Amino acid sequence: MENSVDVTTTSVETNVENSVETNKSNKNICHNSIKYISEGVGWIGSILVLIPYVAPLNKTTDFILNTLGASGLFIVCLKSKQHQSVIINAAWIIGGIYKYYS
Repeated sequence: MENSVDVTTTSVETNVENSVETNKSNKNICHNSIKYISEGVGWIGSILVLIPYVAPLNKTTDFILNTLGASGLFIVCLKSKQHQSVIINAAWIIGGIYKYYS
């Protein structure tokens, strides 16, 4: 008794094409997710940096918000290769730490 499997070339090609399309779709979803997360980090960083300018806060809260905000902006700018903004946010973080501990 012999079992034979009939697999046509078109069937295999179709499966490969579907697999490739699924891979592309998954990569696009992952890329879009990272893009939206990065955008969110940037917006949150911007808000955190601006809050101390409109609200009277104590020294520690001001330090935390500025440092977290500048760090978020630093990460987004680093990812998008905005070198000028990377430098200014690094300086903002270092200056905030210096001001807090001096």
